[in-house]
Amino acid sequence: MRNGWNEQFRGFMFAIAATAAALWVRTLLHPILEDRLPFGVFYLSVIISAWLGGTASAVVAMVLGMVAAAHFIIPPQSSLLIAEPADWVSLLIYAIVGAVTIVTFEKTRCEQREAEQRSCENQELTETLKRSDLQKDEYLALLAHELRNPLAPIATSVDLMARCRDDGRRFDALRRAVLRQLSQLVRIVDDLLDVSRYLQGKMRLLRDPFDLREAVGAAVEMVQPQIDERQHDVRLLIPDVAIGVSGDRVRLVQVVSNLLSNSAKYTPRGGRICIDLRAENGEAVLSVSDNGIGIADDDRRRIFEAFAQVDSSHTRDHGGLGLGLALVKQLCELHEGTVDVISRGPGKGSRFEIRLPLVELPTPSVRVVEKQESIDLESTSVLIVDDNRDAAETLSMLLTFEGMNATVAYDGPMALDLLRKQKPAFILLDIGLPGMDGYEVARRIRADHGQDGVKIIALTGWGGPEDRRRTKEAGFDDHVVKPVDPANLVSLLRGAQPQSA
Repeated sequence: MRNGWNEQFRGFMFAIAATAAALWVRTLLHPILEDRLPFGVFYLSVIISAWLGGTASAVVAMVLGMVAAAHFIIPPQSSLLIAEPADWVSLLIYAIVGAVTIVTFEKTRCEQREAEQRSCENQELTETLKRSDLQKDEYLALLAHELRNPLAPIATSVDLMARCRDDGRRFDALRRAVLRQLSQLVRIVDDLLDVSRYLQGKMRLLRDPFDLREAVGAAVEMVQPQIDERQHDVRLLIPDVAIGVSGDRVRLVQVVSNLLSNSAKYTPRGGRICIDLRAENGEAVLSVSDNGIGIADDDRRRIFEAFAQVDSSHTRDHGGLGLGLALVKQLCELHEGTVDVISRGPGKGSRFEIRLPLVELPTPSVRVVEKQESIDLESTSVLIVDDNRDAAETLSMLLTFEGMNATVAYDGPMALDLLRKQKPAFILLDIGLPGMDGYEVARRIRADHGQDGVKIIALTGWGGPEDRRRTKEAGFDDHVVKPVDPANLVSLLRGAQPQSA
């Protein structure tokens, strides 16, 4: 504010000085000009004031020029009265030209300021793009590293399984190792998809009132292998009464499991983790605290950002893409809740606390559920359609082990040709087929009345709400996202109840 007043004061003083100089020059030229062009020289003071002092300075110079010309030059001198019409015309022309000059200079000045602002914005944008490009490179390197981590033991285990197929104990250990690493790969991909859905505004919640204690129990069970592997001591402080919240059960289990997994990962082996759930001031409060590595103040400000890493060096001790806590924050916000972290610094542990609106749970009603009998898959026919030959063949082997008669097709036309000769009970159909996609194949099958009653199950890597809507519209009976859990797929087929086989 003070700088602004100082600039205006300097501008006014400059206008006074410029007008005084113009008056001095006009006085020197008076023997030549006499009473003609009384305002001519004062145009210069207005132009110079507008150029160097700004709009306010130019306006002051124009007014002072009028006063000086009327008082010192236009007869009668030493008076502000103007008697001659010609002098009034000169005054009017001076005012119009001065105003035009001031407006022109102000417009030019504004355009210059806008150009400078655009230049600064472009420079900031350039710096932002450079940082984003660097972060992209770092993220891709990190993603490659995190994908190689589970792929390496998978490749080694597969090679060893071929060598020790007669050693049942070792073979089973290798199989469990492959399953663990596959679960890690699936979790990485799922986290990437969840962040993408959130950023695009496509994440949807299936909200129902339920007891948050259930989510805590499910999350502990989910992370228990990681906790046991690192030999942590976990303490649960769970109330005896229900803690009701309105939310998506699956997503809130994901929130709690991400917090537990984060504590288990960043707490040294044999550490302590405490889970505290309580109701407080109309909110459900869940805190997960540990005696782990702690968080520095600078890292605490950005720890909930996607892809943020406390230690992004090549020698960092802890894996992960930095998506877990970002998803926690996003999911809490979608539930009208908050998440915060408290840490006294590196080496002093941390405490994550989420708060969700507390709701009253409805009285549970007694429902009679009819038992759905599962079918015997023995000799049941199934057609597998997938352009990935390895995926199709391995799935065919799996279902053959279950006693099913499996046939394989690698594209849409091949599948439709096979269906002219047979009528399977199930069709496991990939969406991303070359040429004719899975949607079109399903529509053609539904148009063929000879295939009435066949169950078509989408087997695809696309699992968003829009993808599920499209499969339903195309005539699919169910939607399964790759990679397929064999037990879940077999369970789905047993309960599908085809109308004909």
